[in-house]
Formats: sequence, C-alpha cells, structure tokens
Amino acid sequence: MRYFIQYPAGTSELVADAMSHFVDDFRAEYQDDSAMIFTSSSPMERVADIPFAKNAFAVITEIRRGDINANVARLAGSLKKSQFPALPGPRARGFRVMVHIDGELASVAGAPKREIERTVSACTGLRLEPSGRGQEFWVIGRLDMRDLMFCARLPKPARPKKARGALSHELSSMLVLASEPRPDDTFLDPFAGSGSFVAARLALPAEEVIYSDPDLAEHRDQLPGEALRDHRVRLLAEDAMSLPSLPDGSVDVIVTDPPWGEHEELPVPYEEFAASTCDSFARVLHPDHGRFVLLCNRRGAPVFDHAFGAAGFQVHATHEILVNGHPATVFVGARRDGGEPSQTAERSRATEPPRETGQPAKPLLIGMGTYRRSLNRFSR
Repeated sequence: MRYFIQYPAGTSELVADAMSHFVDDFRAEYQDDSAMIFTSSSPMERVADIPFAKNAFAVITEIRRGDINANVARLAGSLKKSQFPALPGPRARGFRVMVHIDGELASVAGAPKREIERTVSACTGLRLEPSGRGQEFWVIGRLDMRDLMFCARLPKPARPKKARGALSHELSSMLVLASEPRPDDTFLDPFAGSGSFVAARLALPAEEVIYSDPDLAEHRDQLPGEALRDHRVRLLAEDAMSLPSLPDGSVDVIVTDPPWGEHEELPVPYEEFAASTCDSFARVLHPDHGRFVLLCNRRGAPVFDHAFGAAGFQVHATHEILVNGHPATVFVGARRDGGEPSQTAERSRATEPPRETGQPAKPLLIGMGTYRRSLNRFSR
C-alpha cells in the first residue's frame, strides 16, 4: 500500500530514520522538508498511529500534474477504475473533497469539483457533506512532485487537548524518539511546563518519568491526565540549574525545551543560564549512558553548543527545524567517555566565544528495533 504523511517542518532526517520502527517493509518514494510518500505492508491503522505524523493518507490514484481544473476532472475519470480501500474506524456516512496544492488549500472550478464529488459518491456509497463531517478525501500536490495524488485521510487517534503554547504532540513524540528510549529509562524534563515531553514519554515503556518545573503549581491544572495518574511519574517543583532532589548520575535521558530568552525573563544572562543548565545536566545524567535532546531557539544554538562541550557532552547531531514558524535547533547528544569536560573544552569555555553549530548530521535513533512491539503497542 502507498501512503502519504505530513510531519513537523525540518524533521525529515529524524522521520526517515524512525519510520522502519513503526511500519513493516518501509520504502520511501518521495520526501521533502515536511512530507513523505512511502510503501508499506502495514495496515492503515498502524500508519494512522504513527505518533509524529500530523496527517496520514492512503494514496488511491495519481496523475501527471498540470492545470488544476483539468487535473481534477482527469482524477475523477481515474477514480472510476480505482479500488477504494476499506478505511479503518467506524464507517462514515458522508464525505468531502479537499484540494491541497503546494502547502495551501486551493479552489477548483465548479464543474470539475462536482464531477469528482459525484464519482466519489458513486464509488463509495457515501453522500456529500461539505460541512466537514465524515470521511475526507484530499487532492494533494507538492512543489517538486510531478504527480497529483488523490488520497483518503486516515483517522487519527484521539489525543488530549494541549495547553496554549505547548509543543505539538507530533514534535514532542519525534524528539522523545530521538533520545533512543529504553524500557528501563529514568527520564527527565527539567523545563517541563505543560508536560508535552512527559506525556509523549509515557506512551512508551519507562522505569520512571520525572516532571520538573519551578512553576509546577501554576501548570498543574493544565497537565495531561496521564501525567497525574501514571504511577511512573514523579512531579518536582525545582530549578533546572540545581535539581536538588536528584542524586548524581540518577537520570538516563533528558528531553527538554528550555526558555528561549526572548519573551520570558531569565534569572541570569543567557550564556550563564545555558552553562549552568548544562552543568546541572552533567551532574544528574548517568556517567556511562546519559544522553539528551534539547530544543532551543536558533539564535541561542551557538551558546548551547559551546556550553555542552564545556560541560563534558558530545553533540552527535543537530537539526534545524521550525516551531510554530520560529527557527529552532535540536541538539542530540550524550556524555563523553568518562563524563568529564575535556581540557580543550575547559580552555574554550574560559577564552573562546560560542562557536557556530555545524551542518545537521545524520540523527541517532539506533537501538530501537528491540522495542518495536512495545513501541507499537504503547503508541496505540
């Protein structure tokens, strides 16, 4: 079966590396910054459950791209010869057709749109419901794709409503997966806020999941229900730059999104904030296998890059992404052997300005195949 998915902009390398852990016989046919076409033998239910997919579609037919009105008319003719798949979930009574071209909804002339709607109704037995209820069928074109696709949108699993300003479920899940999750992990988000990373980590096996934020009392009413009910969760109201309740080396993995220093007031200058945060990470992370994923604003990335090296960390990969339209950088890394800052790093911390981050490297999502069944089970 051929599928099309959309995901957070800029995470294409992470997505490509993670896909084979979620679907069988994965083979990519097309990929750009925020979308992918692939084939897989997995059922549609599993594709719909991919946690980092914003939208997932089953591809029904496609034609060579040209004038949009002529294309829609030709798609209608092609659909009469196509097999509509049995879609997962309760059978819908109605449908609507959306046209999404080059990242935007597009208008189509009345005659070709009515023709494709009549064809879909004849092929499926569904009635047209333009108000949006029922099954959605999408005509999709991408800037550098030569073909135009007709797809059935797959139903996404219901997810709790996010607090305003919280990271999306898709991006939170993607960054948690980048941390190489293991069933025996002690996981920490020291800037947990509304709990997006904690909720994403609870979808996977873990020994303990620690939420820490000095404003816990303010955020408690907005926390996901699972963060309050799950026995694996420990709630702390502590400063990330000290974390007094956590013993040295007691945490396996940190995934976090510190304040960006743009709209919130920091207690110290940004360089000092980054250095103290990384020193705190170095203390609590396990000396042998401690690892981290950190999201920061693009302008602050050189500062954190410098602070990681000075604190004894090695950055394995960086990814330039967009978060609600704002440029951001993702760092993926781990403790250096021995966990101590190198002499070079100590000297650079005292004498050198923060260095620019390098080109994004191939991400590390290794070691997840062992937990594939658990991942599928818990993501559902």
